Amino acid sequence: MKTHCCMWLAAAIVCALNITAFAQLTPAGTQIPLQALATYIDSGGNSYNTVSNTVTLTVAQVADVQVTLAVQEATLNPGGSYNFPVTVKNTGNGDDYYQLNTGALPAGWSVVFIEDTNGNGQRDADENNVINRTPTLRMNDEYRLFVTVTAPPDPVTGSTVRELPFRVTSNFDNQKYALHSVAADVVNPFSPLWTASVPGGVSGDVTITGGKAIIGSSTGELYAYWVNGQNAGTTAWETPVSLGAAMPGRVAARAGVLYVPTADGRVQLVDPNSGAVHGTRTVASGVSIVASPVVQNGILFVPAQDGRIRSYDANGMLLAVSSQWGSQFSSTPSAPGTTHLWAGTGDGFVVCFRSSDLQGVWSEMVSPGQPITSSPWIDIRTNTLFIGGQNGLFYAMNATPDPTVPHVRWMYDAGAPIVGSPFFDWVAQVVYFGTTDGKIHAVHASDGTPKSGYPIQPRDAGRFLGMPIVVRKQGSNTPYIYIGSDNGKFYAINADNPQEFYLYDGSNNGESFVRSPSISGLSAEDVVVAASANGKVLAFPLK
Repeated sequence: MKTHCCMWLAAAIVCALNITAFAQLTPAGTQIPLQALATYIDSGGNSYNTVSNTVTLTVAQVADVQVTLAVQEATLNPGGSYNFPVTVKNTGNGDDYYQLNTGALPAGWSVVFIEDTNGNGQRDADENNVINRTPTLRMNDEYRLFVTVTAPPDPVTGSTVRELPFRVTSNFDNQKYALHSVAADVVNPFSPLWTASVPGGVSGDVTITGGKAIIGSSTGELYAYWVNGQNAGTTAWETPVSLGAAMPGRVAARAGVLYVPTADGRVQLVDPNSGAVHGTRTVASGVSIVASPVVQNGILFVPAQDGRIRSYDANGMLLAVSSQWGSQFSSTPSAPGTTHLWAGTGDGFVVCFRSSDLQGVWSEMVSPGQPITSSPWIDIRTNTLFIGGQNGLFYAMNATPDPTVPHVRWMYDAGAPIVGSPFFDWVAQVVYFGTTDGKIHAVHASDGTPKSGYPIQPRDAGRFLGMPIVVRKQGSNTPYIYIGSDNGKFYAINADNPQEFYLYDGSNNGESFVRSPSISGLSAEDVVVAASANGKVLAFPLK
């Protein structure tokens, strides 16, 4: 009696289970000889082998494709295009080419396929060959192309990401395909009319006076640029003013004099026409001045980073020194009348100072344990003071020197630190300010309730550290908010319909808008000027 152990059936089963995977790894047309071997042992323990006839297996073609996107999402201007680099790889086992088709596209959008002739992943000027299929690719060959997307030409309201599908299909087997999509949205561009560069970077705010934008550098020079006309963006002085130290604050312009604060504790008096220095007030040697000086009745008031305010007469004589309020003074005083001024202090108070001797008439704690860097805005028609704190609380106060009148009218919780100053839109009676979580708040001046739809968080916003400007261009009833964030974005936003906005993106150029912009006027020729910390100065048109 013989015991048999047959192997032919097992070999056939294994071959059937793995034929597809095997074929994908083996070039089509490959011939593979197959033989089956059987071994058996008889009752006497003798082993016997037998071999079948040779059968030749020819590997059939199996189609497949792999599509790789280097970039999957982009932002376009209206009517603009973007070239998405795409790589198509033949992952089948035979020669094949692939059809290129788009899916259903949103209204107004178009998609075409462009050959990447040199395969570098960047569309060059001479690469304009529109294609609808790849060339024939051998097994594991790759082909590079662009999926070129073009947005509708009209300006947009809001920002909606659109999915734009496309399909890559094997010509050999149209059941083998890859479905992909790219994503794109449209943002209205906010393009500057002119730009300039301040060597050494900018550490302070921009002041516009007499048709010039006055900007101090981090290395201690003061520059002036023409704002409008044929010389717009060019320097207005033959040489910059040497300050001897950086200007971390804001220049005050009054009665034909520029009052320029410096980081070494001085205020320099500069002629805005020639750039000549007419005098210097040494406030406190080695103590930085980061807020703006204020002039009231010919008296110069200077807040310094030692927590005090000092006053000087026209001849530079020291008249008074306030008590110390914390370890710094970053809030520019507001002096709307002739007898008092108001400011936020380094230890979190809002203080009403008597101008004559700088004694505190009353104080109100706003931001316990945190310095107030926001400067007060006073509506002189209603004697209302608006100011925010780094604890996220925003206040309306009675701007009266009478200490018996309740100081606080209302309070609004913004939920994030308020570093920059507010802006009061007297037409709509609404106060605007930004917060460090990238939001813009708008509250009614009468009671502190939010304006409908606010707060808003503009697209891709970083921290808002400066003051917004909210104005209506002559001939328009639409208020626009102009504000920059620390991640290089600068916005013009329709205040009544925030879904309509314009965006400048300087993030790829290392730009950062941490200070307040300035406006030259309200005519169609006027501009908003913003300065980036890296020294770039940009003038934007009014919307």
